Amino acid sequence: MPVLTNENRRYLITYETLNAVTHGLGVLAAVVGATLLLWESMHADFDGFTMAALWIYAVSIITFLLASTLFHALVFTKAGKVFQFLDHSGIYLVILGSYTPYTWLFLPHNVGWPIWGTILGLTIAGIIYDLFFVGRWPWVSVLIYVVMGWLIILAFPSLHHSLTPFAFNLLLAGGITYTLGAGVYLIPKLPMSHVYWHLFVLGGAALMYVSIFSMLF
Repeated sequence: MPVLTNENRRYLITYETLNAVTHGLGVLAAVVGATLLLWESMHADFDGFTMAALWIYAVSIITFLLASTLFHALVFTKAGKVFQFLDHSGIYLVILGSYTPYTWLFLPHNVGWPIWGTILGLTIAGIIYDLFFVGRWPWVSVLIYVVMGWLIILAFPSLHHSLTPFAFNLLLAGGITYTLGAGVYLIPKLPMSHVYWHLFVLGGAALMYVSIFSMLF
């Protein structure tokens, strides 16, 4: 294991602190956003099916951001490896959770359910992969994330018909933002690349949140 210089040690501490802070603030924003979404949903008297979809969506985002925050906060401890697995697994879960409102509520069931089922299968496969190989080949994980995220392109005609132009464009912008972030994540020589990835994730999540919210209220 290479010996760290004082400069490298300071960089790593700053790097991981920023990683923890960015998604820590994201957790707070997600809790506020989820509370607003679920509060408005209860007052709108949505049925149990709709509420279940929104709960899955909200919990997936909060869980992912919390796992990421804890991983980067504890990365230098023995618990770091466990939270690294939870962090990476959380990405699969947040993709599944983000698909849920669109596939359950906005798309025709004969289109939405097959896509959601496929994403569920890929989520399970991805978590099993990370259980054995987490962090070993980052590009493999990123490729799986991107493929999962853009599988929705198969339903673009139906989505374009079912969503308002505003909601559709925000969904598309969110997907592009996530993808750009994934590209930044794979640039190892870019200083603070993971921090930038976190910011792209927060941006993509915010765009999709507004897209979903605008379709409901």
